[in-house]
Amino acid sequence: MRLALMSLLMMPFAVGCSSGDAEKSSSSNFWGDEGPQPDTGNDIDVDVDVDIEDTGDDIEDTGGDSGTENVIVWEDVRHATSVNFSGAYANDEGLYVVTTEGQTWSYTASSWTNIPLDVDEEDLNGLWGTGSGDSKKMVGVGGNGVIINWDGNGWDVTENGASNFTAVDGPSIDQLIAVGGSGAWSNAGGTWTPLTSAGYKFNDVWYDGTTGVAVGDNGLVGTYLEGEWTFEDSVTDAHLYGVSATHSTDVWAVGQNGTVLHWNGTEWQQLDIDTQANLWSVWCTAGNIAYAVGANGEAYKIEDFSAEPIPTGVSNVLYDITGSSVGNLWAVGSRGLTLRFLGD
Repeated sequence: MRLALMSLLMMPFAVGCSSGDAEKSSSSNFWGDEGPQPDTGNDIDVDVDVDIEDTGDDIEDTGGDSGTENVIVWEDVRHATSVNFSGAYANDEGLYVVTTEGQTWSYTASSWTNIPLDVDEEDLNGLWGTGSGDSKKMVGVGGNGVIINWDGNGWDVTENGASNFTAVDGPSIDQLIAVGGSGAWSNAGGTWTPLTSAGYKFNDVWYDGTTGVAVGDNGLVGTYLEGEWTFEDSVTDAHLYGVSATHSTDVWAVGQNGTVLHWNGTEWQQLDIDTQANLWSVWCTAGNIAYAVGANGEAYKIEDFSAEPIPTGVSNVLYDITGSSVGNLWAVGSRGLTLRFLGD
């Protein structure tokens, strides 16, 4: 496997906003019925000698013939269904997911349970949550501007008429940003209102209440700070599908053809993880550690800018990775695929 870290152009991060999420399918389904098309992932033989390219940065060799690369450290707890699991929220109770065709499910006590929802089979694409038990709060977003809000007993459904929402994030139930084909929307004022014009399209968003980062097609990166969005020149032409951060100086973005970017507070850096698979989602924790998933069941752990495959034993597309900690990390994907991470 070939790993290379390259510093990309310097760009101010304090204020930034960009435009450009093109929906991944012409329908309201963000990913299409069977996952991203075409599937650009390639089969990867990880049991090979590692050639490290000298790019001026110290990169740790994490590959090689260690004899352990094919050890599967995921538990497969999939739910047998034809719908795709597109977004998830994990807490100490278990896992909650939203799906294509407007379904919601929970996995608790080693059992799947349908949570009734009436959204006329609109595809749901993203899910945010916090807390557990009676204090649990969740918000999901999807096609036709659908927003679902968990009120403790069931889902409250609204449709604001906006085009496809793809993701939602924020620090609390009343400080959320949802993104999609109609740009970015906020509920900070008590109702959902647009933050950007409909010309700006995003695929994913991270927001901590002070700083927000949204990503989209053609390398789009937008930054939200002090109530303003700014957009900078793109550092890549690749479509960006997922973003996650621990704070505004530790931001990860992943996307088309194995693209992995990291913002360190000063500049964007790109990692070459030697795959052409689309990476659909990323989740990160402190210490420059991130986990990314994508096409062909591919999963990677990135630590100190070194990437290693985490074999899943499946070939399904993985659309989302989420968790409350590394010890409670989950990945979901096509046809009800659900994986619980058992590694570190």
